[in-house]
Amino acid sequence: MIIDPHIHSVYSGDATGTPREIIKKARKIGLDAIAIADHNSLKGSHMALKEVKEFKDLIIIPSMEVTTSRGHIVALGVNQEIKKGLTPEETMEKIQEAGGVSIVPHPFVRYRDGLLARTNTLKMDAIETLNSRYIFGYSNWRAKKLAQEKNIPEIGSSDAHFVGAIGSCVTKVQADFSIDSILEAIRKGKTTPQGGRTPLPLIIKEVINKKIKRVQEYQV
Repeated sequence: MIIDPHIHSVYSGDATGTPREIIKKARKIGLDAIAIADHNSLKGSHMALKEVKEFKDLIIIPSMEVTTSRGHIVALGVNQEIKKGLTPEETMEKIQEAGGVSIVPHPFVRYRDGLLARTNTLKMDAIETLNSRYIFGYSNWRAKKLAQEKNIPEIGSSDAHFVGAIGSCVTKVQADFSIDSILEAIRKGKTTPQGGRTPLPLIIKEVINKKIKRVQEYQV
């Protein structure tokens, strides 16, 4: 199974792809499963679940990226929203109670609320060691080192905020074609991150478009 477990849609507020556009791209590049993990919202996941009903070749894992009191945690495989602002420990407990998997994304990127830039005492289910936005950076290197030292399951993801970046980094999971099987495989560390950096021209285009949007909003 090849999955991209960290994608943002328009319901994140800082991304441009609709759930339908994301699904179309994922199917086009041959992904088996995706997780739309919007900031503090399951709306993108719920919309995607409705859109994907007509297809049998793609799994949508309901997810969200939760803002805790210390940084971000991806709640993978949850069907109920996790309240933002809780401590990381409380958030992980809520995710576990909901049957999900807690993944620490871009863990050492301080300016993007990387959780492990602020604390190092957490027992997460998995850690993002290959994020396509930081492929040559300190965060991926440090996350990989920590995962190997502590035997933490590794995750690769695009962290895509626009459709063109989807699948830049992914996770190969030894699992059957079901959400439960994927989640259990991640918990057991049956994962292999793979992929490369989001193409720089696409990142530059994203930054420019965001600046234009901010200017337009200011003028209004």
